[in-house]
Amino acid sequence: MRTIDFLQGLGVGGSDRVDWPAVFDRLHEGLVIAEVVRDAKGGVNWRYLHVNEAWSRLTGLSSEGIAGRLVTDVIPGVEQHWVEDFAAVALKQEPRNFVGPVSELGRVYDIRAFPISNARFGLLFLDVTERERQEAELKERAEALEAQIRAEFGMRARIWDVSPEIQVVANHAGYFEQVNPAATAILGHSKEVLLSTPFMELIHPEDRAGTLAAFENVKQDQPVLRFDNRYRHADGSYRWLSWVTVPHEGRIYATARDITQERAYAEELELRRAERSNLWSASRDLHLICSLDGIYQEVSDAWQSQLGFAPDELVGMRFDALIHEDDLDFAHRLFAELLETGSVGHAELRLRDRAGEIRWFGWSAVVSGDVIFATGRDLGEKRRQEEQLRLAEEALAQSRKLETLGQLTGGVAHDFNNLLAAIQTNLSLLRRQIEAPDDRALTLLDRAQASADRGAKLVQHMLAFARRQDLTPRPVNACALLAEMEPLLRSSIGPGIEILRRFDEDAPPALVDANQLEMAVLNLVVNARDAMEGRGALTLACNLVKVADEPDLAPGSYVVIEVEDNGPGMDAAVLAQATEPFFTTKGVGKGTGLGLSMVHGLARQSGGAFRLDSAPRRGTTARIFLPVAATADKSAPEPPDTTRAAGPERPLKILVVDDDFLVLMGTIDMLEALGHEVLEAANGEAALDQLRAHPDIDLLITDQAMPGMTGAQLAEASRALRPELPVLLCTGYGELPPGSESVIAGRLGKPFTEAQLGEAISGVVCATD
Repeated sequence: MRTIDFLQGLGVGGSDRVDWPAVFDRLHEGLVIAEVVRDAKGGVNWRYLHVNEAWSRLTGLSSEGIAGRLVTDVIPGVEQHWVEDFAAVALKQEPRNFVGPVSELGRVYDIRAFPISNARFGLLFLDVTERERQEAELKERAEALEAQIRAEFGMRARIWDVSPEIQVVANHAGYFEQVNPAATAILGHSKEVLLSTPFMELIHPEDRAGTLAAFENVKQDQPVLRFDNRYRHADGSYRWLSWVTVPHEGRIYATARDITQERAYAEELELRRAERSNLWSASRDLHLICSLDGIYQEVSDAWQSQLGFAPDELVGMRFDALIHEDDLDFAHRLFAELLETGSVGHAELRLRDRAGEIRWFGWSAVVSGDVIFATGRDLGEKRRQEEQLRLAEEALAQSRKLETLGQLTGGVAHDFNNLLAAIQTNLSLLRRQIEAPDDRALTLLDRAQASADRGAKLVQHMLAFARRQDLTPRPVNACALLAEMEPLLRSSIGPGIEILRRFDEDAPPALVDANQLEMAVLNLVVNARDAMEGRGALTLACNLVKVADEPDLAPGSYVVIEVEDNGPGMDAAVLAQATEPFFTTKGVGKGTGLGLSMVHGLARQSGGAFRLDSAPRRGTTARIFLPVAATADKSAPEPPDTTRAAGPERPLKILVVDDDFLVLMGTIDMLEALGHEVLEAANGEAALDQLRAHPDIDLLITDQAMPGMTGAQLAEASRALRPELPVLLCTGYGELPPGSESVIAGRLGKPFTEAQLGEAISGVVCATD
C-alpha cells in the first residue's frame, strides 16, 4: 500500500496496536497532518496535528510543542497561497501536487497534499532547493552552448569585411598575412602596420609568455580555444582580446572578440560582491574578514555547511590553515599581491573540509582600510560544467576539421580516379595491341594492372572517408554477419589472439552496405591485431542501443558493432588524429592510414557514426553506429542482377563526353575496340551540339564532374532533344543530385575496364530496347 493511501485510510480508522508516530518517523519525506480552522471573520487557516522527525530536518524548525499551533504562528511569513491551497485540499477532498518556495525558510519544496477527512489533510514533502537550482543552471548552460554552436556555424556565412570581430590569418613566422577591417578599427593600427609588425611586439609584456606557449601549441596543429591577452592600441592603451585559433595547412586562422569592457565590468562586479557583507547569512558562498597579517576575524555561516567548520572554530586561525599543501606557495604569492595591489579578481584554491576531502573554491578579495574582505565560491559544479563544455567544443572543432579534410579528400580522389581510368584503359588497349606477347611482357602488364587496381582500392578508401563512395545499403543481420566472418578473422589475426563474442541475438537488422561493412570490420580487427602485436584478447560485440543525445547522431535506435582489444591503447594526441586520412603509426610500407578513415566515412554515409575510445594501457574500443532498418524485408533493394546481357547485336553510334582528355581518348579507344562508332565532346555544350548534328546517336556516355554543366545536367538537357536516348553516367562518386536517377539509364564507376564498359553498355541498351 502506498504511504498516501495508508494515511488517507487513517481518516476512517486504524489500529491502536501500532505505534504510528514511530512508523512516520522512519519516512525520509517530511510528513504533516493538519486540520483546517476558520477565524472569527471566516478566514481560513490550519493547525498542526502531527509532524515527523524529517519535518524538522527539511524545514530547519523545531517540532517541540507543534501540535495545535497555527501554521501562521509557526512560520509567520508563510505565503498566503500555501495556507489557502492546502486548506482547499481538505475542503474539496481533492489531492494536489505543488512545487514552490517557502520564502521565510529559504527553501523550495516538492509537496503532495491529500485529504484525510472533511477538515483534515496530510502533506508529504521533500526539499528540492538544490535540484531546482541545478536544473536552472544546467538549462542556462545548455541554452548558452546551443547559442554558441549556432553562432559558430552562422559565422561561416558572414562576410570577412563586415564582421564586427577581429579575423586574421597568421603564419608560423609570427606575422599576420591577412587582417579584416575590424582588426584595424579595434586596434587603431593601419593594415600595413599590422601586416609588417611581428604580432608578439603588440602584446602586453605580461601576456607574452602565455601567448608564446599558445602559439607553439597551435603550430603543432593543436587548436587553442578561449585564450585571452592584451594588444596595444595605436594610442598606447591596451585592449583585452579573447581568441579562438585553428591551424590548417601551415596557416593559423584566428578570430578575436574585444572583451575590454566585459573584463572591467567583471572586476567591478567582484568588488561589489565582496562589499555586500549584509547578505552573508543568506549566501552559500564563503565570506570572511581578516586582518592584514592574514588572521580570520569574522567568517560567514556557510563555512559550516560547506566545509563543516563552525565560525567560532575559525576566528583567530591563519588564512592558509585549510589550504591544500600543493597550493600554499600560490596562496602566499596571491596574498602578497593582494596587499600590494589592493584587490584580487579571481583565484582558484583548494581547501580541505573537516572530513579531509578536497574542495575547489574561486576567491576574490579587496583591501578596505586595515582589513581584507574576501569571498569564496564552490567551483565543483562549475568545473564539471566547464569540462562538459570543453568536450563539446573539442567535438565541434574535430567535426569541422574532418569535414574540411573530407571535402579535400573527395576532390583528390576524383582526380585520382581520372588518372587511374586513363592508366587502366591504356593498359587494356596495350594488352590488345601486342601480338603474341612473351612472358616478360605479360608479367610487366600484369604488374602495372595490379598497381592500378591497388590504386583504385585506395581511391575507394578515400571516397569512403569523404562519404562519396557508391553504397548499396540493405537490411543486414549484423550479428550473423560477424559470426560468418569469424573464420576469416581468425585466419587474419593468428593463433596468439583469442576472439570473444558478445552478441545480442535479438538485435534488429541494420541498414548498411554488407560488403563495405565486412571490409570495415576486417580493418578494425587487423588494426587491433597490429596493436596487440599478435597476442591478447579481442572482443566482438553487436548490440541494439537507443541514442537520445549524441553528437552527430539523430535520436533513435542503432545497431552498434564493437571491436575491443586489450592492447597498449592510444594517447590523446594519437586518438585525435586516428580517423584522419593517411595518418598512421605503423612503419613505412605497413599501412596507408586510410583504414579508420574509411570506417568513419562508411558509418557517416550510412546515417550513423564511428567512435574510438582509448587510453594508454587500457586498450582501444571501436564502435560503429548503424541505423536500424525499417523492416527486414521490404526496405531492402533487390540484389543486383549479376547476369549480363549478351550485348547489342549491331555496332552503336556513341557520343562520349569527358573534360579529361586522357580519359576521353582511352574511352574512345575502348569503344572502337568493341566495334562501335564514336563521337566525342569535351563539355556539355559541345555534347548538345553533337546531338543536334547527329540525330542517329544511339547512346550518350558522360562524365559527372565537369565544369559548366555536370553529367546529370547534361542528361536532363538531352531529354529535350532526344527523350528516348539512353544515358550512361561514368563517375567515381557515389552521390548524385536528387532526382537525377530518372534521366540516367545506368552508372559505371571509375576507373573501369573494357569488359566492364561493354557490360554496362549491354545493360543500358538492352534495357531500353
